[in-house]
Amino acid sequence: MFFGKLERYIFWKALGAVTVAGLGLLGVIWIIRAVQQVDVLMSKGQGIATFLFMTTLGVPTLAAAIAPIALMIGLSQTITRLNTGSELVVMHTSGASRMTLLRPFLGLCFTVAFVIYLLHLWIAPASMALLRTYVTQVRADLVSVIVKEGAFQDIGKGLTFHVAQRLPGGALGGVFILDGRSETETLTYMAKRGEIAKSDGETFLVLREGQIQRLTNETQQLSSIGFDSYAFNLASFSGDRRRRSVSQLEVPTWNLMFPSADDTLYKQRPGRYRAELHTRLTGGLYAVVVGLVLLSFVGNPISNRQGQFLAFFLACGGVVFFRAISIVLEGSLRTNPMLVWPIWAIPLSLIALNVYLLATDREAMPERLSLKVDALFNRIKEAFGAAQVRYRTLKRSLLPSRGGAA
Repeated sequence: MFFGKLERYIFWKALGAVTVAGLGLLGVIWIIRAVQQVDVLMSKGQGIATFLFMTTLGVPTLAAAIAPIALMIGLSQTITRLNTGSELVVMHTSGASRMTLLRPFLGLCFTVAFVIYLLHLWIAPASMALLRTYVTQVRADLVSVIVKEGAFQDIGKGLTFHVAQRLPGGALGGVFILDGRSETETLTYMAKRGEIAKSDGETFLVLREGQIQRLTNETQQLSSIGFDSYAFNLASFSGDRRRRSVSQLEVPTWNLMFPSADDTLYKQRPGRYRAELHTRLTGGLYAVVVGLVLLSFVGNPISNRQGQFLAFFLACGGVVFFRAISIVLEGSLRTNPMLVWPIWAIPLSLIALNVYLLATDREAMPERLSLKVDALFNRIKEAFGAAQVRYRTLKRSLLPSRGGAA
């Protein structure tokens, strides 16, 4: 970045504020997600390293989502500090052009936008795919790792496992599985022995010399069938008999743009690919929107703190409002392809409008409106002051009478 000394000072000051805001938001959200996933550590017998690894894999997706918010908080804080300390006023009066003051902020916005695209288009999908693989592996290792002898353990919604004893070589003796995940039937698996086997990347529990009992929930009809060998796929130990399908969050961006003809998820729900693709492609634009809107409203040196408050409120509120609309449209894009146009039109229109305001040195916050708001704040302040005076006067007038009554 070809910044002068003054521009580098503003850039690093803003970068520090954005980084602190981003790490704070990311830390709070990570803790919330970690608390939600604490059952992996407590009930599924995984170590702290596995727990931290699994929760950390979701960080890139979270970081891409909160980056514009962190940018808005950091820029607002930086501009406020520069105005409060009269630094922007001094820079402006000393001959620094408006572009000299704006360029470091714009450079930071494009830097954050680049990071968002890096996360959205490459890092986040890869981490989510790795997380899915890891979660499947953890679920598949439940029986071979954490099932205790003689204890009935719930390892999924409606799925109960029991092992009478562990035999030498990792074999299991006296295996009992109760599968009540279906609303229409309940299956009970009983076998003398069980062994863990892996084939083509899948983990199976191979049951020996047992039977399967099937109970129809509606008619309570019971049927059973014996077997010499039966392979139970451990990847299905997730609370749902159907295998978990791949999420669009895990699909590489290139595959979203050019889906394969035999892609099962794309065949079933092509709208998800469309919505996810445009969500990733427009995500970085909102970092630019945040910077331009804030600079249009409060980029000039401001000495009136009340007017500055209104400008910040309108700028931040406007960004949040339009971003909320775009999120709703992105969700609806799954079923309505025509919503692609407003999804792109919102950020691009905001960028074009604010670039025009900055290029023509126009203020998004009219001075007349600022003066009216100042007058309103002054009236409210005077009303509160008068109310405090009346309250103190009334309080003093009541104190003697209370003392006499006592």
